[in-house]
Amino acid sequence: MADEPTSLVLEQLRLIREDLRGVHSKMDDLAVKVDGHTALLIGLGKYVHDIDGRVEHIEQKLGIDP
Repeated sequence: MADEPTSLVLEQLRLIREDLRGVHSKMDDLAVKVDGHTALLIGLGKYVHDIDGRVEHIEQKLGIDP
């Protein structure tokens, strides 16, 4: 009988540990996705910046004040 409460506690701790492993795995997956989205946004930002530079150049050539 004395071993039963200890076994129950250890079993619950094992289940909690398994759940935490799942949470850590999902958090790692989210971190990878966030990094990918960050890289994509940086790339798009550079593209928009390049387009803006081209438009400014065209405006200067045409003598247009923005």
